[in-house]
Formats: sequence, structure tokens, C-alpha cells
Amino acid sequence: MFALTVTVDTDSAKAVLNALEDPQVTHETCLKIAAMPGNQGIIGKTNEFKITANDQLFADALYDAAHGIPVTDLEKRIYDFDAVKQRSSEHRAMLHEIETNPERFQKQVERRIALFTPAGSDFHLKGFIVAGGDGGGYTFGSTDFYLNIGRVDEIISAKSIMTHELYHAVQGAFDKDRGVLAEVPPPTNMPPDEQACLKTAHLFMDLYAEGTATYVADVSLLDHVQSEGGLRQKTDLADGVQHFQWGASLLEMSVLSFQADHAMAFDDVYDVDFYGHGVLYSVAYVMSKAIVEQNGAQGLTAYLRRPPYDFVLGYTRLAAYGKDKDHPVLGPNTIAAAEKLAKGCRAGS
Repeated sequence: MFALTVTVDTDSAKAVLNALEDPQVTHETCLKIAAMPGNQGIIGKTNEFKITANDQLFADALYDAAHGIPVTDLEKRIYDFDAVKQRSSEHRAMLHEIETNPERFQKQVERRIALFTPAGSDFHLKGFIVAGGDGGGYTFGSTDFYLNIGRVDEIISAKSIMTHELYHAVQGAFDKDRGVLAEVPPPTNMPPDEQACLKTAHLFMDLYAEGTATYVADVSLLDHVQSEGGLRQKTDLADGVQHFQWGASLLEMSVLSFQADHAMAFDDVYDVDFYGHGVLYSVAYVMSKAIVEQNGAQGLTAYLRRPPYDFVLGYTRLAAYGKDKDHPVLGPNTIAAAEKLAKGCRAGS
């Protein structure tokens, strides 16, 4: 028995667009909109970027944009409501296509995800379409996900990003199986070696999660993109694949930075690895692609229930590893760190 269903909620995005198009909207209404489930996701993501965010600031920013009041504070600008307002008609067109063409949108996504989900799984996932804030799509470790049409400017990109985020939601359902860390514990009174283990385990967790989600999102969709955002996504991935060894070197430096006498903070390393051009997305995508080519879709699916360091080691065990351009080698420190974790290096509990 296999059941994978995706429910898409567009109410939060439509409420924002309605407010932006209403020069008489009240601050009370904006506060109610801020409290909607999808918009709570925008606020949560903004906090992840270490920018102060709450219902009040969201409502202030929405009210100001609707009334044409200039915004200068970062805590309000981050929502980018002025840009959303300028493209309101385009956003409504995308919402209409999502709502009226489930076969071409969420049903296609469901079928793609099903290829990389264990047999017998029963998932009921909910996606919130939002309009505003940073990030094109994201999850918070649950089976809910968020797609930001304020950052996604065509339906093909939206489908790709939705698939990516939906697979993160599937991954979240198996977090306990993989021994995933919710977050890196504070290093207070923790021996340096244990700190390094924790940070490295978390890094490999993110490497696995982003690489497999990127592969499952079906990069062939990007061959048809025409928008600026879609083309940028396509170019970043292609450049990262072409220059795999640069990414592998960055992964090496990341691992070593955790072992240094003055070890770097995990968040600082993560920002370099996964933000901007998302260098390690491409590294992990190449690894995922190679695993599927040898072991099939279920070969990649198996890693949902394995510790993330095994994703690194599993790639190095492929028959063609290091023998051609499609199976480039990882650095020795990366492999050694994965082997250390496999032998029982403490990685939290």
C-alpha cells in the first residue's frame, strides 16, 4: 500500500496580494494576515536568516507597502512586498495555474517523489504557497513545505522547487531513522573532538538532504526555463557540476575548519557552503546522480534510513568511483571524517 498526497494551500499568498492591492487595508487586517499558517513560515524563515521577525514587523511591512510608504529598515525590507506588489498580476496568474491544473502541477510532483520513497509509505503533505520574504522554497523539518511565488517567476521553476521541498518533507519523516540532529548543540563545556564530530555529522546531514532533493527535483525541468530566476538556478547547478573539484575542496576545508584549534562555527560554514551559489548542492547532486545510475532510484531511497555519513561513504564505494568525470573523487579529509563517524565518533543523540 503506497499513498502520497500533496495538498496545496494558496490562502496565505492570496491574502497578501489582496492587501497589497488595497490602499485602504487596515493594520488590524495585516496582523491577521501575518498570523496565517503560510505567512508564519515566512516569519520563521526570516528568523533563520538571523533577522528579527515577528507578526508585528510582517504586518508593518505589508501595511506600508499597501499604502505606498517607503521602507528602509531591513526588518521590513526583507519581506520584499514592494516587488511582490509590482508583479501582483503575474503572481495571481501562477496561483490560478497551480489551483486549476493539479494534474500538471502537484500530481506530477507526487509521481516524481514516489520514485524515491520507500514502498508502503503513507504520506500526506501540505504545501503553503506564500508571497514575500527571502528563499524560493523551504521546510522546517516537518511534512509541511513552503513555496514562495515572490521569488519564483515561472511555473516550471515552481514545480522544480516544490519537488525539492516536498522531498525535504519526506526526508523529515525519516529523520529518526537517520539519527538526524535537529540542530548543533551549543559547544559549552564540550570537548573539541566531540564538537568536531557534531558539526561534521550535521554537515553531512545537509549534504545528503540537499543533494538528494536536488536530484529528485528533476533538473531536466530546468532545460525549459526562461525566467531570470530559473536560468540562474540552472547556471549555478551546471557550473557547480563542471567545477566539482572546487566544491570538493570547499567540503574539505569545511571539515577541516571544525577540527582547527580555533574551530569555526557551524552556521558560518553552512552559509558559505549552501547559500549564494549553493556550491555543495552541486557536489551532492553529482553524488546522488551517480548512486542512482548504479543502484537505481531505490538505491538512493535507501539512504532515507541510513546515517548521512553513509551517503558519503556509499558514493566512494561505487564501482566507477574516481574512474571518469561523472564519478569524481572526494577529498581524503572528507572521507576520513565520514569513516570516523561510522566507527562511533560521538555525534550527539
